[in-house]
Order: sequence, then C-alpha cells, then structure tokens
Amino acid sequence: MSTYKTQGIIIKRNNFLEASLILDIWTKDYGKVEAVARSARKVKGKLKGHLELFLDTELILARGKNIDTITSSLTVESFSDLRNNLEFSFGAYYILELVDKMTIEGHQDERIFYLLKEVLLFLDDIAMVETRQCLVSTTAILFFQTNLLNLTGFSPELSKCVLCGKPIKAGKNYFSFSMGGVVGSECGLVETRLIASLQSQQISDNTIKLLRLFQFKGGNIKEYNSHLNKCFEIIKKLKVDEKLVLDSVFLMNKFIEFNVERKIRGVDFLRGV
Repeated sequence: MSTYKTQGIIIKRNNFLEASLILDIWTKDYGKVEAVARSARKVKGKLKGHLELFLDTELILARGKNIDTITSSLTVESFSDLRNNLEFSFGAYYILELVDKMTIEGHQDERIFYLLKEVLLFLDDIAMVETRQCLVSTTAILFFQTNLLNLTGFSPELSKCVLCGKPIKAGKNYFSFSMGGVVGSECGLVETRLIASLQSQQISDNTIKLLRLFQFKGGNIKEYNSHLNKCFEIIKKLKVDEKLVLDSVFLMNKFIEFNVERKIRGVDFLRGV
C-alpha cells in the first residue's frame, strides 16, 4: 500500500463508525482530500487531538481504493488564541465552511492553502487584542471571501459594467448575482425592468471600492504571498465604517450562495456581531 506525506488544514470532520472520523482536509500539495482516521476518537488513540477543526497538521496517508487513510498526524499550528476567542472561532468555522462548499476534491491550488493558513494565523495573532477587534476580524473575513472567489474562478466584475462593458463610475450602481458583477448606473437607469430580472441589488460606491481593495489580479505563489502580506497590513490600518464591512460580507456571502447553490450557515454568527 503506497503512502504519501503532506501538510493540511482540517476543514470538516464527521464521526464514522464507533470510534473513527471522516475528514476533509485542504492540503498544500493535493488540494482537497477526504480521508478516514481510524480509532481517532478513542481515548488512547494515537491520532486523538491532532485532527481537530482548523488545525494545521503534518500528515501521512495511505492510499485506498475508495478513501485514503490517515496513518500519522502531527500538529504544526494549533491557533490556540483563536480557539480561545469565541467570536473569532465562529469566524474561523465560517471560513472553513466556505472552503468546503466552494471547492471540490482533487482540485489543487497551493495559493488556497496559504490563503487559509495565513488568514487563520492573522486572526490568531489579533485574537487577544481588544481595540477594533470586531472590525478587524470582520474585514479579514471579507478579504477571505473576495480572495477565495478569485481563486475558485467566481471573482465578481467590479471595474466595468457587466452589460455594456463601460468603466464603473460613481452613482446608482447595482450588483447582479446572475451576471456576476456590477451593472453601471447608466444601464441601471435605462434598463429598470432588466435590472429586476438580473437578481440585482443596489451597491454603494464605498462597497465597490472596498471589494476592489482586496481582489487578486493573478500571479504565481510568490506574488500571491506578497499580495496576502500587503492586504493584512491594509486590514490592520483600515479606517472604515463597520456597517459597510458587514454589508459587504453579506453581499459576498449571497453571491457565493448563488454560485454554489448551497446555504452557507456559518454567516449567521455575524448578525450578532
């Protein structure tokens, strides 16, 4: 039986049989992998404690006919401060749900691994900071949404009208879920009936600017890591109305749900933030 080694972050886990687990893991080398961890729920099981949600782990897996088996796991990063902060933990669970529902098994993109890991590290680093905690964490979630949309091929068009192709100008613009981007004010005014048919809602100029701020224009892993570092510095210093950020998160969540045709339940925690 052949084995392979990789590093991965646990994004989903379900009980299996009497004491085992079925896990979805976003790995650095193989993308999304589903695997079984036998006896992982036993008190003295060798894998117990190393396969919790959003743990970053070093894994050895044995290839199976129907599903691979985890034979060894060693925790690389536990994100302990993040785990001890209830609000931030809810945010992390939402992020994991996005990865699970927006990706398919076998799709490999190392940038998604780094996006997931670096966002969790960022939240972990600021989890004990009191000042502007809610705003920074919510902005980090918006950043994650926009970047995962970029990397999975669902990036919304924010710079030009999806109907006429003209550059978006300040004014009464709309965001169309069915067309995948912004309908410019000129088309929106002229095509009132069409706007209603495009499953659209009005989008503010500041929301468009905020979403553009975090979009990745494309590039290799080195360029992407540079983009991540730049965005995290922006998030730390960004002075923006919290309602604007929340409205933008809900807008992107609605867009994600439209594309994956599934409900993203984890976003509900933000309604109480």
